Amino acid sequence: MSRRTARKQAFFILYQSDVTGSPGAELLSRWRAYRGELEEYAERVVRGVERERERLDAALDEVSEGWPVWRMSAVDRTILRLALYEMLHVEDVPPEVAINEAVELAKGFSGEEAPAFVGGVLRGAEDRIFGKVGDGEPG
Repeated sequence: MSRRTARKQAFFILYQSDVTGSPGAELLSRWRAYRGELEEYAERVVRGVERERERLDAALDEVSEGWPVWRMSAVDRTILRLALYEMLHVEDVPPEVAINEAVELAKGFSGEEAPAFVGGVLRGAEDRIFGKVGDGEPG
Protein backbone atom coordinates (compact mmCIF):
# COMPACT_ATOMS: atom_id res chain seq x y z
CA MET A 1 0.00 0.00 0.00
CA SER A 2 1.05 3.58 -0.52
CA ARG A 3 1.55 6.22 2.13
CA ARG A 4 -1.47 8.01 0.70
CA THR A 5 -3.60 4.96 1.48
CA ALA A 6 -2.04 4.72 4.94
CA ARG A 7 -2.81 8.40 5.59
CA LYS A 8 -6.41 7.80 4.60
CA GLN A 9 -6.63 4.84 6.98
CA ALA A 10 -5.07 6.92 9.76
CA PHE A 11 -7.50 9.75 9.02
CA PHE A 12 -10.52 7.43 9.33
CA ILE A 13 -9.30 6.02 12.64
CA LEU A 14 -8.30 9.39 14.10
CA TYR A 15 -11.61 10.94 13.03
CA GLN A 16 -13.55 8.14 14.68
CA SER A 17 -11.47 8.54 17.82
CA ASP A 18 -12.16 12.27 17.91
CA VAL A 19 -15.89 11.90 17.38
CA THR A 20 -16.49 8.93 19.68
CA GLY A 21 -13.80 9.49 22.29
CA SER A 22 -12.60 5.91 21.77
CA PRO A 23 -8.88 5.26 22.25
CA GLY A 24 -6.86 4.84 19.08
CA ALA A 25 -5.53 1.43 20.16
CA GLU A 26 -9.07 0.11 20.43
CA LEU A 27 -9.97 1.45 17.00
CA LEU A 28 -6.82 -0.01 15.46
CA SER A 29 -7.87 -3.43 16.78
CA ARG A 30 -11.41 -2.98 15.46
CA TRP A 31 -10.09 -1.97 12.05
CA ARG A 32 -8.09 -5.18 11.81
CA ALA A 33 -11.03 -7.28 13.00
CA TYR A 34 -13.52 -5.83 10.52
CA ARG A 35 -11.50 -4.55 7.61
CA GLY A 36 -8.35 -6.67 7.70
CA GLU A 37 -5.01 -5.26 6.68
CA LEU A 38 -3.86 -1.99 8.14
CA GLU A 39 -0.79 -0.26 6.80
CA GLU A 40 2.04 -0.07 9.37
CA TYR A 41 2.48 3.63 8.62
CA ALA A 42 -1.20 4.26 9.47
CA GLU A 43 -0.72 2.67 12.88
CA ARG A 44 2.45 4.70 13.46
CA VAL A 45 0.63 7.94 12.67
CA VAL A 46 -2.45 7.08 14.76
CA ARG A 47 -0.33 6.24 17.79
CA GLY A 48 1.84 9.32 17.27
CA VAL A 49 -1.06 11.74 16.90
CA GLU A 50 -2.73 10.27 19.95
CA ARG A 51 0.48 10.59 21.99
CA GLU A 52 1.22 14.17 20.80
CA ARG A 53 -2.37 15.44 20.60
CA GLU A 54 -2.10 18.14 23.28
CA ARG A 55 1.07 19.59 21.74
CA LEU A 56 -0.37 19.40 18.24
CA ASP A 57 -3.53 21.19 19.35
CA ALA A 58 -1.52 23.88 21.15
CA ALA A 59 0.55 24.50 18.02
CA LEU A 60 -2.57 24.59 15.84
CA ASP A 61 -4.23 27.04 18.22
CA GLU A 62 -1.24 29.36 17.82
CA VAL A 63 -1.36 29.48 14.03
CA SER A 64 -5.07 29.21 13.27
CA GLU A 65 -5.95 32.79 14.12
CA GLY A 66 -9.55 33.12 15.20
CA TRP A 67 -10.18 29.38 14.94
CA PRO A 68 -9.25 27.49 18.08
CA VAL A 69 -9.02 23.75 17.57
CA TRP A 70 -12.25 23.10 19.50
CA ARG A 71 -14.18 25.28 16.98
CA MET A 72 -12.90 23.47 13.90
CA SER A 73 -14.92 20.72 12.29
CA ALA A 74 -13.84 17.26 13.43
CA VAL A 75 -12.77 16.46 9.87
CA ASP A 76 -10.53 19.52 9.52
CA ARG A 77 -9.14 19.12 13.03
CA THR A 78 -8.24 15.50 12.30
CA ILE A 79 -6.55 16.34 9.00
CA LEU A 80 -4.56 19.15 10.63
CA ARG A 81 -3.38 16.98 13.50
CA LEU A 82 -2.30 14.21 11.14
CA ALA A 83 -0.36 16.56 8.85
CA LEU A 84 1.26 18.51 11.67
CA TYR A 85 2.36 15.25 13.28
CA GLU A 86 4.02 14.24 10.02
CA MET A 87 5.68 17.65 9.69
CA LEU A 88 7.13 17.47 13.19
CA HIS A 89 7.82 13.78 13.76
CA VAL A 90 8.29 11.93 10.46
CA GLU A 91 11.72 12.73 9.11
CA ASP A 92 11.23 11.32 5.61
CA VAL A 93 8.07 13.37 4.93
CA PRO A 94 8.96 16.91 3.87
CA PRO A 95 6.57 19.56 5.26
CA GLU A 96 5.34 20.45 1.78
CA VAL A 97 4.36 16.82 1.13
CA ALA A 98 2.45 16.69 4.43
CA ILE A 99 0.68 19.94 3.52
CA ASN A 100 -0.23 18.77 0.01
CA GLU A 101 -1.52 15.43 1.28
CA ALA A 102 -3.62 17.22 3.92
CA VAL A 103 -5.13 19.50 1.28
CA GLU A 104 -6.03 16.42 -0.79
CA LEU A 105 -7.73 14.82 2.24
CA ALA A 106 -9.65 18.06 2.80
CA LYS A 107 -10.78 18.07 -0.84
CA GLY A 108 -12.09 14.54 -0.48
CA PHE A 109 -13.66 14.64 2.97
CA SER A 110 -14.45 18.21 4.02
CA GLY A 111 -16.27 21.28 2.81
CA GLU A 112 -15.59 23.54 -0.12
CA GLU A 113 -13.47 26.02 1.86
CA ALA A 114 -11.55 23.38 3.81
CA PRO A 115 -8.62 22.85 1.41
CA ALA A 116 -7.69 26.55 1.57
CA PHE A 117 -8.17 26.62 5.35
CA VAL A 118 -6.10 23.46 5.93
CA GLY A 119 -3.35 24.64 3.59
CA GLY A 120 -3.24 28.08 5.18
CA VAL A 121 -3.05 26.79 8.74
CA LEU A 122 -0.34 24.27 7.87
CA ARG A 123 1.71 26.80 5.91
CA GLY A 124 1.47 29.11 8.92
CA ALA A 125 2.68 26.27 11.12
CA GLU A 126 5.51 25.55 8.71
CA ASP A 127 6.57 29.20 8.75
CA ARG A 128 6.51 29.37 12.53
CA ILE A 129 8.08 25.98 13.23
CA PHE A 130 10.71 25.87 10.51
CA GLY A 131 11.40 29.62 10.36
CA LYS A 132 10.48 30.10 6.72
CA VAL A 133 9.89 33.55 5.30
CA GLY A 134 8.88 34.92 1.93
CA ASP A 135 9.81 32.43 -0.78
CA GLY A 136 10.29 29.52 1.60
CA GLU A 137 13.92 30.20 2.43
CA PRO A 138 14.98 29.86 6.07
CA GLY A 139 14.65 33.11 7.97
